[in-house]
Amino acid sequence: MSAEQRMRRDMSIVDEIQLVSVRIEGQLIGLPITSVRDVFSITAMTPVPKADRAVAGLVNLRGHIVTILDLGYLLNSRRTERQSEQEPMAVGVEWLGEVFGLVVDEIGDVLSLSGDSSEPMPANMGTNWARFTRRVHKLERELMIEIDLHALLETMSLQAA
Repeated sequence: MSAEQRMRRDMSIVDEIQLVSVRIEGQLIGLPITSVRDVFSITAMTPVPKADRAVAGLVNLRGHIVTILDLGYLLNSRRTERQSEQEPMAVGVEWLGEVFGLVVDEIGDVLSLSGDSSEPMPANMGTNWARFTRRVHKLERELMIEIDLHALLETMSLQAA
């Protein structure tokens, strides 16, 4: 999608935006609530040998096998292996008829933001971030980057093909 198409799409967004806030390596990330199916903790995960490093493993979630992906690795923002004594938290999303869990460092609140609290991503962003982001939201104390989950997961499935 070209920058011009993205800008036109962003300009047509309704006045209120609802995002699930998460943190990865300290960065505040917003996921569109319309893309989020559920939020869950991971009690037992089965590793997948020789899988891409973004694939954290498989879990049994309410009787369904779910692939768990590390959102930090998908965004190339994970600097180190996740080290936490707490059970990992994941955001459940549906893509092409399958449910995926996206591991995050921390899950925050659902935020309702007005359209004028955001701006398009700066043109000088790296191509990895620019492909997967919609805009930057100005909050009271920090900035939150809104992720385009469909673009991110579409690229992931193309790499797997």
